[in-house]
Amino acid sequence: MELNELKSLWQSHDSRLENLTLNEQNFRRLKLNRTENEFRRLMNFEIVSTVGEFLATLLIISLVVLYAQMPLYAALGYMSGGIMLANFVFSVFRLTGFRKLYGYDETVVKVQKELAFQKKRMLRFRKIELITMPVCFVTCVPFLSMAIYNFDLLRYPGIYAVCVAVSCVIAVPLVMWIYRAFYDKRIASAEALLKSIADFENVSD
Repeated sequence: MELNELKSLWQSHDSRLENLTLNEQNFRRLKLNRTENEFRRLMNFEIVSTVGEFLATLLIISLVVLYAQMPLYAALGYMSGGIMLANFVFSVFRLTGFRKLYGYDETVVKVQKELAFQKKRMLRFRKIELITMPVCFVTCVPFLSMAIYNFDLLRYPGIYAVCVAVSCVIAVPLVMWIYRAFYDKRIASAEALLKSIADFENVSD
């Protein structure tokens, strides 16, 4: 084989290696961009959720001040405000957790571990929120009825029970759907994308 042919074969081999490396980098970048998009959606939704929780807590606390001379309703207001404040804190924790994932500069394995930790913590918060939600309605419904409509709902136990039951029947499935649609779906997608990157890197190695 002549020298020129060897040089040509070598250049062709180098070109294929360069293209292969470029394709690997493009694949990884594409998957990382899609993963970051999922994290961005999680963050954006959590920002809206955090603002909503803060405004709801602020509203309840401001209304409690107006009923300080009515111990029963003040107590109901404080209990409702306490539950909403806890949900606000949970939302802040989720937001800061998702912020760690977005714009990361770590290996895929580290991001996978961080995502698994955030997912586990989110499920723990979700369980607490779902458990406390009926309690929140028990305290919040009569308090808001008095604060907004000046209607003493506690004097009508039947109507009170129906209002709380209807609120739970509507709110609990709605919250579960929101978690599945806006959290679980995004997290599952990010997990699949990160796994595909890790598997690809393992094969490449």
